[in-house]
Amino acid sequence: MHGSKMCIDKDTYTHLIILIMKCLEEENFKESLQALEQESKIFFNVHRFGEIVMNGEWEKAEKYLSAFTKLDDSNHSKKMFFELRKHKYCEALCRHDRTEADSIFRKDLKVFSVSQNRIDCELAELLALKDLRENEQLSGYTNATSSRAKLIDSLKLLVKENRILQDKLIFPCVNNSALSSLIKLICPSFEKETKEELIYLIHQFLNEEEFKETLHKLEQETRVFFDINYFREYITSGEWDNAEKYLSAFTNMNDNTYSAKMFSQIQRQKYLEAVDRQQKLPSDFAERAHLFDDFKVLVERNPMLQDKLKFPSMDKSRLLSLIKQIMDWWVPYCINVMPNANNETISLKDFPTVSNLRYASSILTDKPNQEGRPLDASSGDDSNDSSCFNDNNQSRESTSLPDADSAVCAKSLEKSVNLKLQLINEPSECRTLLLPDNSFGGRVVRLIYSHSGDFLVALTQTATHKLWKWQSNKQSLEEENVNMEPQLYQPSSKLVMTNDIAADPKDSISCFALRGSHLFSASGGKISIFSLETFQTLATFANPPPIATYFILLPQDLFAFGFDDSSILVHCPCTKKTKAKLKGHQNRITCLAYSLSLNVLVSSGADAQLCVWDAVGWKKLCSKFLHSFQTGLVPETTVVNHIQFHPDQIHLLSIHEGQIDVYEAPTLNHTSQVLLISHIMFVQIVVKFHSFKFFYVTVGA
Repeated sequence: MHGSKMCIDKDTYTHLIILIMKCLEEENFKESLQALEQESKIFFNVHRFGEIVMNGEWEKAEKYLSAFTKLDDSNHSKKMFFELRKHKYCEALCRHDRTEADSIFRKDLKVFSVSQNRIDCELAELLALKDLRENEQLSGYTNATSSRAKLIDSLKLLVKENRILQDKLIFPCVNNSALSSLIKLICPSFEKETKEELIYLIHQFLNEEEFKETLHKLEQETRVFFDINYFREYITSGEWDNAEKYLSAFTNMNDNTYSAKMFSQIQRQKYLEAVDRQQKLPSDFAERAHLFDDFKVLVERNPMLQDKLKFPSMDKSRLLSLIKQIMDWWVPYCINVMPNANNETISLKDFPTVSNLRYASSILTDKPNQEGRPLDASSGDDSNDSSCFNDNNQSRESTSLPDADSAVCAKSLEKSVNLKLQLINEPSECRTLLLPDNSFGGRVVRLIYSHSGDFLVALTQTATHKLWKWQSNKQSLEEENVNMEPQLYQPSSKLVMTNDIAADPKDSISCFALRGSHLFSASGGKISIFSLETFQTLATFANPPPIATYFILLPQDLFAFGFDDSSILVHCPCTKKTKAKLKGHQNRITCLAYSLSLNVLVSSGADAQLCVWDAVGWKKLCSKFLHSFQTGLVPETTVVNHIQFHPDQIHLLSIHEGQIDVYEAPTLNHTSQVLLISHIMFVQIVVKFHSFKFFYVTVGA
């Protein structure tokens, strides 16, 4: 694809061009959009073409048409060029500008005389006329507005009949802010100053793909980057009008003394070279080069320009890379395609948007390229691996646990840090802490941290709960010292948080979730809501059957409940309305995990199956059964004990008693597997949320 250095299919490339066009249209960058239409040749904008014709911009109209088809491509193309030139000729006659009319005839219309003698003769006769009104057929040209409107109608018919243009006339229906929304899917830190960052990404893409006119039109319309090298080309080639036009997009003569001097020098040099041309003196290229050195100093000192000379460092083909990943993940699952005139699936209408995004500082690096162009990947600094512009280590910013409510997520994510996988080989690399406990309550079956990391809750096999608290000292918590012993908490009421127990002990499946200072918990019976301050039971609900086997909190005050009858219920306790009932498993639900950035829910079951659900329309996107890399078969024991998203919200950990697997959401691409020598009978993983550095794992037989 043009100058692209990465391997990418034509459809993905076309999709990206369409998304960029939509972005330029939304930002009202008309000249950049028109240039991209011409240089990409993907979409022929009939409406824009008609506007140009109606304005009588004949050279511009022919330039636009020439980007898509040439005069000799087909009879329809030839007819279109002829009608444009004929109309320009007739309007010149109407203005009594015989010199211009004669020039048009000789330079523009003579080319048609070889194959269309009738036209040549007709125009020769017209050239001899004193007034167009003498010719009944062409008398309508005296009214420019009505004659141009008729011309547009005839051109539209020729466009629709032209096979070269037929597949370029329909622009796909694309959601507003589609490009930025898609980038947030894969790089959710892409949040603040989005417009400027997006312009940089588009700019790099246009530069790599050699869309030169679009690139420099965008620079002028956005005014975020002054290309000193491009400005130098105008100066050294003596294109003073273009140099002045480019400079005028960023500053004007009245802004400051530096700007005033630059404009004065351009106008002075333009005048001097015009005089030299009259005297037939040769151009002095050495003088222009010296003059540019003076301009460069003025540019670098000009407060209107000096902050627009440095381009942020980023990987090569960054935007292409991001879009390719998005297309690979979402296109097969989330796009309802709409065929165009040739039944090609090009619609991007149903690309997902993300309403719940991570909050992060600016993703721009502070390592500019002094030469004014995007750095090569080899010369860029790889240290900022959380940036949307740099993804060399495939790491992303941390995000919330699946059962986090949106308010807590937003607050906690501001403190998030990057996480890199680290191999632990020696016991000395781990630290352990035995929680103080002088009470009895049976084996611990569930553990959960508070989102702030200041307390830990355990649910035992006997349906009772225990709560340990660390000192509420912010500095102490941030030290992340596992040797700091928490205290077993007991309220003054001496109450014990105890769940309703299942009638049959074999149905005693334990699950719980935190929401602020409230604990939602179940042990095979009703779901209880407890106050963590007083341990008081505030309410109970969901009387079995079916029995709740797992539940988590979702954004917008929603709960997702998994049951032993293999169903999943998405419910809003505030409105007491059920949003969806999901069916896809053949056995009880064992775990649920939610990706905040992808906005998908993943479920695991005792049927060795994982399912991914779209959290907007609650449709099943895909599913996959566990299998062994060695045998290629589904494990004999089919229970998936636990699933959990990595902090990047993309990689999904799946734990089975005989194997551990890692998948990529939302497509469940299998990335790695570890087979366990001794089977795990029970696994519970708890992450200390605000740091993502402590992992507590309990294993029981």
